Amino acid sequence: MVTFLDKAGSAEALAQFLASAQSDPNIAGLMILAADGNGFAPEVLDPILQQVTKPLFGAIFPAIIHGGQTLTIGTLVIGLPVAPRIVTIRELSRLALPRDLLEELGEPNGAPGTAFMWLDSFSQAADALLDVFYNHFGPALRLLGGGAGSLDMRQKPCIISNAGLLDDAAVIAVLDLPSGIAARHGWVKLAGPYHVTESEKNVIHSLNWRPAATVYSAVVSSVAGEMPPPDRFYEVSRNFPFGLQRYGVERIVRDPFLVDGNSLICVGDVPQGSLVDILTGSKESLLVAADEALMIAESRLAAHGRATTLFLVDCVSRMLFLDDHFAGELALMNMPGVEMVGALTLGEIAGTGRDYPVFYNKTAVVGVFDR
Repeated sequence: MVTFLDKAGSAEALAQFLASAQSDPNIAGLMILAADGNGFAPEVLDPILQQVTKPLFGAIFPAIIHGGQTLTIGTLVIGLPVAPRIVTIRELSRLALPRDLLEELGEPNGAPGTAFMWLDSFSQAADALLDVFYNHFGPALRLLGGGAGSLDMRQKPCIISNAGLLDDAAVIAVLDLPSGIAARHGWVKLAGPYHVTESEKNVIHSLNWRPAATVYSAVVSSVAGEMPPPDRFYEVSRNFPFGLQRYGVERIVRDPFLVDGNSLICVGDVPQGSLVDILTGSKESLLVAADEALMIAESRLAAHGRATTLFLVDCVSRMLFLDDHFAGELALMNMPGVEMVGALTLGEIAGTGRDYPVFYNKTAVVGVFDR
């Protein structure tokens, strides 16, 4: 992969990068990762994107990653050595996703392959889209991706395509490239389990038939002191996520970011009838988990080659939790001769090719590629 980095995050620099990539015979397709601080808008970006004839896809995130740096302003253009097969899905939150949605991506051909999936995190459609993806491809493809958008929690255009900059959308790109992918988070049980007795998608109404906010606040306040008012709820809740229990594997983390009366609103669905724990963590436990993800990802690529590109999809709330120690997480990923790129996302997606793909929160997802 070939990367172009513009730390100023200007539309003019993006146009120049894309023009250069257009004329490069070694670049078959393009992925664009942009920081929300660029202030990109459709009226500026659409004419630039629509002039590109090579297939492209990407998204806008709270921050992007290059090397050991986190950039809240800037743009990464990644030149791909193989042409991606791309499907763009519009009106994501208003659609009943059809099973044949991904037909144009073709059937699994038995060769090692990887898919990228970027979606508007405010569409609340990640789990439904993953169902469609797995029904079509099964475990044949490894999957890497996450939720795009802004930390201001307002939905706006954030999905990048040849057609322009889109909101309430998703893009899936399939590449004939092998990869090694792993996800780890490092959060551990504080209290639970609790039965999710009432929920709707990403909203938990009751735990053990008691108001969800009451149960949660009682546990967290016993450790962290009095809960703040609702408008400052996330200042404390970001340190105490939920963990959806799974047999024999690490829990799926769900981040409660808003309180609405007696209900808790999370990033990602929490199925009614599931069992959840309230989790806690330390900076050390999160860093150890990130290091484990890297080692596992490397081992899963070993049969195909040696890593030359590392793609990190890391939750923006991990950065907020780790604070100054987040640089240490990036330093753990630094391997000689390997270029690191990635994004800080609003939810992370991983499919290892061994199990069902998952939409995570507060998790480090590592993908390594041999070219």
